[in-house]
Amino acid sequence: MPPTTQPSQNSPVFAPQLAYLAVEQQPADSPEAQRLEQLRQLIEAAPDTTDLREFADAARQLLGPGYRVHCGSSHVWIKRDDQSERLAIVADRYTTAYREWDIPLPTLRLE
Repeated sequence: MPPTTQPSQNSPVFAPQLAYLAVEQQPADSPEAQRLEQLRQLIEAAPDTTDLREFADAARQLLGPGYRVHCGSSHVWIKRDDQSERLAIVADRYTTAYREWDIPLPTLRLE
């Protein structure tokens, strides 16, 4: 049986992704809010990509020490070092719908 191969991340097999940042917790302070907004603007200005890992280094540089940034080809998540819950996530707008911390959950209307 021939060996199987995985397509390269830059292969046309992978669909383009439209990156967005969802901040899932209230920013701890004004400087953190400003850094997250800078990251949001950088992400929104970027063209579609097939690999969201490109934003991990930018997140590390903008946020600085005190944060953990991990990624896969379709997401980048950000946590504060002292917390287990995710602070923010960079994801694909075409396939996900993460919510901002200050947007209320929709109400379910039973009829």
